[in-house]
Amino acid sequence: MPEKRDKNGLTEKEFLENYTDTIYEKPSVTVDILVLSVDESISKLKVLLVKRDEHPYLGQFALPGGFIKPDETAYQAAARKLNEDTGLKDIYLDQIYTFTKPGRDPRGWVMSIAYLALVPDPIECRAGAGWFDLEIEPGAIRIAGKESGVNMAYKIKDETFKNGRITYENWVADKVSGDALSFDHIEIIIESILKLRSSFEHSDQAFNMVGETFTLPDMQALYELVLGKNLYKTNFRAMVAPKVEATGGKIKSRTKGKMSAEYKYIEK
Repeated sequence: MPEKRDKNGLTEKEFLENYTDTIYEKPSVTVDILVLSVDESISKLKVLLVKRDEHPYLGQFALPGGFIKPDETAYQAAARKLNEDTGLKDIYLDQIYTFTKPGRDPRGWVMSIAYLALVPDPIECRAGAGWFDLEIEPGAIRIAGKESGVNMAYKIKDETFKNGRITYENWVADKVSGDALSFDHIEIIIESILKLRSSFEHSDQAFNMVGETFTLPDMQALYELVLGKNLYKTNFRAMVAPKVEATGGKIKSRTKGKMSAEYKYIEK
């Protein structure tokens, strides 16, 4: 069978031998990871940030991340950078969105593939990384760290967007008081939280944010914290019933402070 030739009479082999990748400008590509956990009483979300030790944004806090190497996928880069920056490994990672806004990085044309990582406890991390309270309320997102003295307060507004025939609302960071995150990392937090909320009730993501065993009151508190709303006990238990099984033992509830039936996730 004769080889296929293009409009210039070249075979694929000849085309590749003569091809130059200087025709188009190329962006650099990074990964950034929002790492979420909860405090001991499951009353606050915790976010992991790293203090930048180089320009740009020297001395400011950012989400962990870095550039993708030519020999790795975005997922592999996210796992590698998370381990390098924080010491965390073998944890849940979910790709959120690709951020491409021109000028988002002062170093030049840099795109970022954002990931969400969920961990059960804010375990101790390497120097330069720390856990901060993440509070989400109507019209505002706050990030605070008592030990570091960091206090960020973003005003959030609803904006309407249209995609084809579909119109939808999304959060947009409007103003910030106090400290600020590096780059466009507040936008990564917003997109990650909105995606997590939209899928939390219909997926098993919650079980990445608890230990091997847990109580149902603690699980309900976790769902309510992430979703930002109260749930009816009967409806909640019906929702998680196919996903959990009782161990027959009892453990101390993190939210109630008393012994309660112990459950575990039914791994599929």
